[in-house]
Amino acid sequence: MRVPKRILKNVQELLERLHVDGKRRSKMNEFYKIIKERRSIRKFKPDPISKEVIERIIEVGMWAPSAMNTQPWEFYVFTGEARDQIVKILSKSLQGITPRLKELFKEKMQKFTLGFFQNMGGAPVIVLALTHRLPVIQYQEGAIQSCAAAVQNLLLAAHMEGLGACWMTGPLWVEDEVLTHLGRQEDARLVAAIPIGYPDQSPPVPPRKHKTIHWM
Repeated sequence: MRVPKRILKNVQELLERLHVDGKRRSKMNEFYKIIKERRSIRKFKPDPISKEVIERIIEVGMWAPSAMNTQPWEFYVFTGEARDQIVKILSKSLQGITPRLKELFKEKMQKFTLGFFQNMGGAPVIVLALTHRLPVIQYQEGAIQSCAAAVQNLLLAAHMEGLGACWMTGPLWVEDEVLTHLGRQEDARLVAAIPIGYPDQSPPVPPRKHKTIHWM
């Protein structure tokens, strides 16, 4: 019995569509896995990271969406002696975050976090994410959110490279000193400090705390 060409064509198209859908689903699952497996790392090996890898993860970070396509981000990379100098400034933010740590965490986690801030977990690279300083609050918020999107991209790219990183906002307590150190106090805002290195810990999966989807 011969199968009509029309039916064969329909079957072939269906199989091709299922193949494409399967590949798409596989890519989606891998993407979701990357997001869920990324962890905030606070203890690093001293192994150096090549300049090419750092440039690659920052470049990926800059493919983030931004308010009005302004792309208002800048990244400072600190290694060696420059890294030690900026860590001395960032560690001063301990005074600001200590009351909040006591509110949120038990004593063991408080001590670990305080120790982490002393030397950024030994990370060989520190990246600072800056955005533009703008006079209109709505535009300023847009710039900060845009830079934050770039930071998230950077973190995911670092994870894909086998690196660990931690998004730190505690250094906002010493923003003025950081910007003065960079000579940028007049035209920039600090968004985040990001220590980067090869992980020397495997943190457990943190449970999601809230379900805040509101269907209207």
